[in-house]
Amino acid sequence: MSTLSQNLRNPSYAAHEQQSLLDNDIISSFPARRASLATLKRIRSHSTIKHVISTGFVPEVETSLGTEIKILGKYSIPLIITFLLQYSLNVASVFSVGRIGKTELAAVSLAGMTANITGYCLFQGTSTSLDTLCAQAFGRKDYRLVGLHFLRCTIFLLLLFIPVAFIWVFLSKPILTLLVDDLELIDLASTYLGILSIGLPGFILFENGKHYLQSQNIFHASTYVILIAAPFNAVLNYLLVWDDHIGLGFVGAPIAIVITNYLMAILLFIYCYYIDGYQCWCGFTKDGFKNWNRMLSLSYNGCIGVLSEWLAFEIITLSAARFGTVVLASQSVIATICVLLYQIPFAISIAASTRIANFIGAASKKSLIVATNAALLTSIVFGFLNGGVLTIFRVQVVELFSSDPEVISLASKIIPLGAAYQVNDSLAAVSGGILRGQGRQRLAAYLSLIAYYLIALPIGFSLAFGLDMKLYGLWCGLCIALFLVSILQTWSVVKSDWDEIIEESIQEALHDANYINSEINEVRSIISHSIHDISEEA
Repeated sequence: MSTLSQNLRNPSYAAHEQQSLLDNDIISSFPARRASLATLKRIRSHSTIKHVISTGFVPEVETSLGTEIKILGKYSIPLIITFLLQYSLNVASVFSVGRIGKTELAAVSLAGMTANITGYCLFQGTSTSLDTLCAQAFGRKDYRLVGLHFLRCTIFLLLLFIPVAFIWVFLSKPILTLLVDDLELIDLASTYLGILSIGLPGFILFENGKHYLQSQNIFHASTYVILIAAPFNAVLNYLLVWDDHIGLGFVGAPIAIVITNYLMAILLFIYCYYIDGYQCWCGFTKDGFKNWNRMLSLSYNGCIGVLSEWLAFEIITLSAARFGTVVLASQSVIATICVLLYQIPFAISIAASTRIANFIGAASKKSLIVATNAALLTSIVFGFLNGGVLTIFRVQVVELFSSDPEVISLASKIIPLGAAYQVNDSLAAVSGGILRGQGRQRLAAYLSLIAYYLIALPIGFSLAFGLDMKLYGLWCGLCIALFLVSILQTWSVVKSDWDEIIEESIQEALHDANYINSEINEVRSIISHSIHDISEEA
C-alpha cells in the first residue's frame, strides 16, 4: 500500500494537512494572508514564483544517484512485465488466426496496421498527457487535480472513440481498397476492425487508468491485471477460434480482444476502488469539462510523436515487401525482436517520466538534476546491454522466430544494425520520457517528424532502391535518424531550464484552479507538498 493510502486512512491526517495549509507560519509570511485574492495575485507574479523557488521556500527532496537508479529499477520491472504481456495479447490473435490460413493471417496484419494508425496511436498519444499532468499534480500533492486530469482525458477519449469507431465500421472497406486489391482480404480485415471497435472503450479506460495509477507511483497494479488478462486472452482465443463446440473461426480472435479489453478495465477499476489509487479520485464533476487547453496541446503533440514513429515503421515494412518474401519475413523478424527489446527502455522511460514530473510538481530542482542523470545513465547501460546480447546471440535469436535458412541468413546480417539501433533507441526512449515529464511533448514530436520523414525515409529509400542495399539500406536510414533523435533529445534534456519548467508547472496549476473555483487549491499548488515536512522540522 502506498504512503498516501496509509496517510489518508489516518483520521488525523486530513485535518493536520488542512491546518498546516492555512495556519503554518511560512504561509502567514505572505502579505494579506486573510485576503486570499491578494495573496494569489502576489503568488501569480513572475518574480514571486521565481523567489519561492530560488530562496528555498520549497524544501529540496533529498535523493542521490544510487537511490534514483534503484527506484528506476523498482518501478521498471513491473512495467516491463506489463508491456510484454500486453504485447502478447495481439500476438495471441495473430498466432491463433495464422493457423487458419494465410489470407486470414494477412487480414489480421492489415487490420492491425490500420487500427494502429487510425485509432490506437490517437488513444495512446493522448494518454501520455497524463504522464505530465497527473504526475506533476501528484508531486504537488494536489490529489484532487490528479483525478480531475484523468477524468478530463477519459471524457475526451470516449468522445474521440465515436469517430474512430465510425471509421472502422463504415469506412474501413473504402480505406483498405486503396491499399490492397484482394476483396476477400478487405472483407476479413474490415470485419475484424468492426468487431474490434466494440472494445475500444475498455481499452481507453485501461490505458488512462494505467497512467493515472502510474502517476501515483503505483506501477504494479497494471501488472497484476495483465497477469490475469494475458492467459485469459490466450484461452479465450483457443475457445473462440478453434474449439469444436463454441469456436467461431476468424471472428473469434477480435471478440477475444474485445472481452479482454473490458476485463482489464474492470480489474483495474476493482484494484483502484478496493486497494489503492482511489485517494486521488475527484468524483464525477462538471469540472471535467473545463480547461482542456493544456491537455489537448500535450495530447496533440503526443499523438504526432506516436503516429510519426508507428507510420514510419509501417512504411519501412511495406517498402521491404517490394524486395520479396524473404526480405519481408526478415524485416518482420527483426522488427519483432526490436519491439520486444524496446519494452525495457520504454519501461524505464515511463518510470523516469513519472519521477521527473513528481519532482517538478514538488519544485525540487536539485532532485530533478540527479533523477535526470540517473535515467540517462541507466538508458545508456541497458542500450549497450541489449545491443551486446543481440549481437552475440543474433543467430540463436533469429532462429526463435524463423526456421527458413534464407530468412535466418539475411536477418542475422541485419541484426548488427539492429544492435546499434538498440543503443540509440534506449537513449531516445528515456530522454523522450523525461521530455514528457517536463511537458515538452512538442519538442519530441517535431524531432521525431524531422528524423523519420526528412532523414530516415529519404536516406533509407536512397540506399535501399538507389544503391540496391535493400533491407540493409532501410535500416541504415533508421539508425541514422534515431542517432540524431537520441542526441538532440538528450542535449535538450541536459540543457533544460529547470526553473522555467517548474514555474510553468506552477502557473498552469494556478490557471487550472481558476476554472474549478478553488482558491485554497491555488495556494496549495505551490506550497502544500512541503507543509507537513516543514511542520515536523519546526
